[in-house]
Amino acid sequence: MTFHDPTQEGKLIGRATEIRYDPLTGETSRILFDSGTPFVPPDYTDAVTKGWCPFCEANVMTATPRFPAALAEEDGRITSGEAVLFPNLFPYAKHNAVVRITRQHYVRLEEFSAEQIRNAFGIAHRYLERVLRSDPAVKYISINWNYLPVSGGSILHPHIQPLVSEHPSVYQAVTAAAAEKFLAEHGVDYFTALVAEERRLGARWIGQQGMLQWVHAFAPRSHMDFIGVFRGVSAFRELEDTCWDMLADSLMRLFPYLAAKGLAGFNLALFMPMQPDSGQMVHVRLVPRLTYGALDTSDIHALNFLQRESLSMKVPESIAAEAAAYFGDQAQ
Repeated sequence: MTFHDPTQEGKLIGRATEIRYDPLTGETSRILFDSGTPFVPPDYTDAVTKGWCPFCEANVMTATPRFPAALAEEDGRITSGEAVLFPNLFPYAKHNAVVRITRQHYVRLEEFSAEQIRNAFGIAHRYLERVLRSDPAVKYISINWNYLPVSGGSILHPHIQPLVSEHPSVYQAVTAAAAEKFLAEHGVDYFTALVAEERRLGARWIGQQGMLQWVHAFAPRSHMDFIGVFRGVSAFRELEDTCWDMLADSLMRLFPYLAAKGLAGFNLALFMPMQPDSGQMVHVRLVPRLTYGALDTSDIHALNFLQRESLSMKVPESIAAEAAAYFGDQAQ
C-alpha cells in the first residue's frame, strides 16, 4: 500500500506485505514490515518470591496428583533426575501428564541444561509407551511445552505436557490429510522431501544434531518458526532414547539464539504419528512468543486467532541464517 509517512516528513512511500503459502497445507502466512524495534524479554524475577508453587521441590511429591500403579511407579509418578511426571489436574485429552523439568522455579533460557531436557522428554516417552500399552485405541500423540506466562503457561515453573487422544488436533488432522495426499502424488513423505529441498536451497536450512534436522518454515506461523525433523523416524515406536539427546542438544543451540534476540518464552510441540506409513516423520515445531510495546500487548489478535492467519515481522531466510551460526559445523 501507498501512504504519506509522518516518520519521514510526510514522504510518500510504498510498503508491501508478502503472502506465502505453506508447501504442504496451502495455509497462508503474511510477512509484515519490520520496524526494527528490538524485542525486550520479560523478567519474572519478582514472581519467584510470590505465591506458592506445586512444582517446587518441597511440594511436588505431596501437592500433585498420582497415577494408578499401571502407569507409574509405586508413588504414582515417574522420575528421572530433576524431572517428575504426574497427571494433569485439568486434562486436555483422555491421557495428559505434566512433567516438572527442573528443581529451579524460574529458569531463563540460557540456564537450562541438556540433561534436564533429556530427562524430561525421556520420562514423557516412558509414560506415552505405558499409555499405549494400556489403551491401544488412542491414535494421536504429542508433547507440548508452553514456556513462561507469555506463551500461555499458567505456572512459572518449567514443565512439559505429553498428550494422548482419540481425536486429532486441527494441526494433526490437517497435516495428516495433506501428508497422505503428498505421499500418494510424489511417492515420498513430505517432511523428508522438505528437509532435502531446504538443504539443497540453503536459504532456510539451519543445521542438525544427529538425525534431527532443522529448517525455518517458508510460511511461518509466527515471527520465527523452527521445524525439526527426525530423519528416518516415521512413527512413535521408532523413537529411541538417543532422540532425546538430539533434541536436547538442538535446544541448547536454539535457546542462546532466542535469548540473544531478546526473546524469553516459546511454544513447542513434538508430533509423533502412530503409523509408519502415514507420509509423515516425527517432527517438532518451536515458535517464540512475545509482547509488544509499553502496554505488553499480546502477539495474538483477530487475524491470528479468528482468521487463522499467521503473521511474521521477520523474514524467514534472515532468521535461518542467524540461527545456523549457533549450530556451527553442524549447519552444513
